[in-house]
Parts: sequence; structure tokens; C-alpha cells
Amino acid sequence: MKKFSERNQDKLVIWARELSYRYPDGTNALRGISFEIQEGEKVAVIGPNGSGKSTLLTLLTGIRRGEGELKIFGYPVNKKNAISIKKLVGIVFQNPDDQLFCPTIFEDVAFGPLNMGLSPDEVKQRVDEALENLGLTGYENRSSFHLSFGERKIASLATVLAMQPKLIAMDEPTSNLDLSHRRKIIRWIQKSLETIILTTHDLDMALETCHRVIILNQGKIIADGPTEIILRDQKLLEKNDLELPLSLQKSIKKTRFKEKKEQRTKNKKQI
Repeated sequence: MKKFSERNQDKLVIWARELSYRYPDGTNALRGISFEIQEGEKVAVIGPNGSGKSTLLTLLTGIRRGEGELKIFGYPVNKKNAISIKKLVGIVFQNPDDQLFCPTIFEDVAFGPLNMGLSPDEVKQRVDEALENLGLTGYENRSSFHLSFGERKIASLATVLAMQPKLIAMDEPTSNLDLSHRRKIIRWIQKSLETIILTTHDLDMALETCHRVIILNQGKIIADGPTEIILRDQKLLEKNDLELPLSLQKSIKKTRFKEKKEQRTKNKKQI
């Protein structure tokens, strides 16, 4: 992983220094973390429950305000820049019902663009593009109350895409999904050109979609590096209450089985 000074400063999307957050009850959710994310990166933030992952996303989007320094596309996160940052950052919540509240999916997806002051034609174009991008064309007049959880999850992503943000923050994008809708989310992340930061317990998804992984534990960054390196470090993962992605566990088992079989064959020949 490049040092901060070696990165292209002109393409920085997130710049955080000594970022901290304490809840009103005194819980320290984040403890002086520093990191950067460049344009086009896809970064997975992983860690055990209560490590500060979701709190971090709310700070990036301005929902909460922490201590330390935080810039999004060069804008310091503060009240003065709140409107500018909201136009640049979209957050997809873990629970899709937090983002779907209108009578129809069209109205849900159109809600953001309408509040941006766009014309009816521009709004319709954005809604059509977002739904088509996610395979939801034809859902315009359907109610979210009549959709499956997976369909609602994808529709909630459409509400964010219609805003055309440059940074998308996703909280547990594949949690509680069936295999079909999980795969749809994975394929969208893989082909997306936007900068993405996501939190997840689905390490196989992170392995398939993200260039980089940050491990958070007890509000601190424990590791930050290429996905292929971080998610193959079994000792590091287990030390932070995580485990190898299932796909890597299976691969290791196959390798060990093959090695044992070859050793048995070798022993028989020696006899």
C-alpha cells in the first residue's frame, strides 16, 4: 500500500486524519484513524461487530460529525460544505426500508433528483437509467411493500444512483440476501466506475469486488492493504475475530488434501 505522500493528491476522494467519534453514552466508536481513498478505488471496511464500521460511513456522509480532520473531494466536512458534500456522496443503508417510503418505486427513485431541483424530463431520465442499470426496468409503478427483501435492497441502491454521486458508501450491501440478489449486487459493484467504500461481513464478496481492505477493531485501523494480501492472512483475520473467506478455506483444504495424497503415494513407492 502506498504511503500517503506517494498518492496522487489531485485524485483524493477521502482524506481523514486522526478521525474520532464518541457516542453520547461515552462509547468511543472511532479512535484517531487516518486513511485516504483515491478516485476509482473500491474499498471494503471489515471488522467484528462494534468495531466502528457503520459509524465511519455516517461520518463520511455528514450524518454525524466527529473530531479530527475529514475532507471529501477536498471539502472539509462541516456545516458550510454540507450541501456540496451531499451532492457528491450517496449512502446505501443496510436496511432498504430506510430509503423506500413512497407509494411507488418510480417516486422513491425520483425523490432525490426532484429535491435537487431537476426538471421533470431530467428526473425521468435519471430514474430510467438507474432502474435499467440495476435490472429493475418495469418496476416503476410497483410498491416497495410488495417486493422481496432482495428487490428492495436493489431498489434502494437505485435511489442513490439516480443522484449520480461520485462516492458511494454501502453498509453491508449483501447482508440477508438470497444467492441471486447477492450475485446481482456483486456484479454491479464489479462493473461500477464510481468510487466505493463499503462495510461488510461477507469477505467472499469483498474478495471478488474490492481492490483494498481496511480492518477496523475497537475503533482503530489494524490493517490497510491490498485485498489479496489482507484476506489471505489467516492469523491477522483470526486475531481480529474474522476468518478466511469461505472460498479460500475450500482452496486450502483442497491443497492440503492433494499434498497428503501425494505424500501417501510417495511413501507407498518407497516401501
